[in-house]
Amino acid sequence: NFLEITTYMIPSMFLVWATLANCCKQVSMLTSSSTRTAIYNSFRDGTRENIGDITAKGEAQIAIVDLAGIASGVTLSRAVGTSAQSILGVY
Repeated sequence: NFLEITTYMIPSMFLVWATLANCCKQVSMLTSSSTRTAIYNSFRDGTRENIGDITAKGEAQIAIVDLAGIASGVTLSRAVGTSAQSILGVY
């Protein structure tokens, strides 16, 4: 996210930006995990009441998307390099 990029751009304030970035990540993870069950419950219908099956499929999709995101991020970072302008351009 942008706050993590800011830690690279302003190294003198690394601790402040990194702390703020991690706090925002934790808030988003908490929000995601607290609303996920309600969203999964909305996928249930009258004939299929197994929430465990729906949750397992949703979690498997999350894992695959996380791995694809990491792979694309590593590939993109190798192509972009470490220049501040190119990093901001890609963002």
